[in-house]
Amino acid sequence: MDKKKMNVLFITHADKKGGAEQSLIHLINYLDTSQYRIFLLSPGNAEYLNEIRTEYEHFPLRLNSIKKKLGFGYLETVFRIRAFVNKNQIDIIHANGWRAPWYAAPLKFLTHCTLVWHHRDYTHLRMFNKVLPRFFDQVICISHFVANSIQGSNKTIIYNGVDPELALTMKSRSFMEDDTLVMGTFGRIVEWKRYHLVIEAVKKLADNNIYNWKLLIVGDTSVDGSEDYYNAMVQKVSEYGLEHNVIFYGYSTKPLDLMKECDLTINFSLNEPFGRVIIESLLVQTPVIVSDSGGAPEIIHQAGGGFIVKDGDVDELYQTIQRVYYKAVDHQELSNQGYTSVMKDFNMSTIARKVEHTYKWLLEKKLKSEVL
Repeated sequence: MDKKKMNVLFITHADKKGGAEQSLIHLINYLDTSQYRIFLLSPGNAEYLNEIRTEYEHFPLRLNSIKKKLGFGYLETVFRIRAFVNKNQIDIIHANGWRAPWYAAPLKFLTHCTLVWHHRDYTHLRMFNKVLPRFFDQVICISHFVANSIQGSNKTIIYNGVDPELALTMKSRSFMEDDTLVMGTFGRIVEWKRYHLVIEAVKKLADNNIYNWKLLIVGDTSVDGSEDYYNAMVQKVSEYGLEHNVIFYGYSTKPLDLMKECDLTINFSLNEPFGRVIIESLLVQTPVIVSDSGGAPEIIHQAGGGFIVKDGDVDELYQTIQRVYYKAVDHQELSNQGYTSVMKDFNMSTIARKVEHTYKWLLEKKLKSEVL
C-alpha cells in the first residue's frame, strides 16, 4: 500500500443521520485526499453514505450497545477492528460520537495507532468525563461547554462547520412575506430540546390576539423513541386551539430548504452541546434565538446573527419573538451578519484544516517520542 498518504479510519455507530453524523460527513468530504486516505466503519445500511462525496473505503460493521454486548461480543468486535486496522496500515483512528470511543479505546493497547475522539455530547457520567479521555491521544470537543465537562489536558476545541456548497441558492422569501412571521425549530423530538417551552412562548402571541404567524416543528421521534413527549405537545397545541399555527412537520431530508422559508429559527435546548442547526440557519440567512445554555450561546457570541435569551425563560423568549414581529430589530442586518460570520469562522474548509493540523501535530509528537 502507498504510504505517502496517512490512513485515517473514522468509526461511528449510527445508521440514521443526526447532527454528529452530519458533522462527520462534512469532515470526510473536506479532508485533503492528497494527504489522507479515508476509511469509514459504520453500519452497512447507514442511510447517509450516499452523502459522502469523496473517495473512501467502507468497513461495514455494527457497533452494538455496550450495556447489552459487553463481553465476548464486544471483544469479538474490537478484535475485528484491530484486524482491519493492521491489514490497512491505519495511522489514525478517529472515533465519532458517544459509542464509537468505547470500541476504539482498547486499540490503544492493541495497535500502534494514534487515537482521536471527536466528543460531540454532554453528560455527567464519570466514565465519559474522567475515564474514557485517558485512552485517547487527543479529544476534539465541539464547544468550550463540552470541553469543560471532561478532565485532562489532551483536549482541543474545534467547532462544527457548515458545508458552503449547501448555500449555493440563497433565501428567496422576503422577511414576513404575506405579513406572516414564520418560525422554525429543527432537530429530533426529545424533551431536553424543550419544544414545549417554545409552544408556551408562541401561545403568548395568540393571547395578545396576534395570529399571523406559524411555527414549524421539524423533526421526529425515531432516534429517541419519545412518542409520549411528542403526543403531549400535540395535545397541548390542540387545547390551545393553535393547530393552524403550530405545524408538526415531521422529519425532513432537506431541513435547510425549510430554514430558508423561515423568518426566524429557535433553539431553546437545555445544555445543547453545540447546535448544528444554529450555524445551518445562519448559513441560509435566517436569524436564530438561542437559550443561554450549553454551547449554543458560544455560536451567537462569535458569529452574531441572532439573540441569546435567559435559559428557560419563556417570557423573555416571547418578548424577543415579539421584537422581531414588530420589526424592532434590523432583520436584514442580522441575516447578513450571521451569514458572513458563519462562512468565515464555521466554513467546513477551515474546520477540516484545523482537524488536519491536529492529526499532523499528534503524528509529529509520536514520531519524536519514538526517536527519543
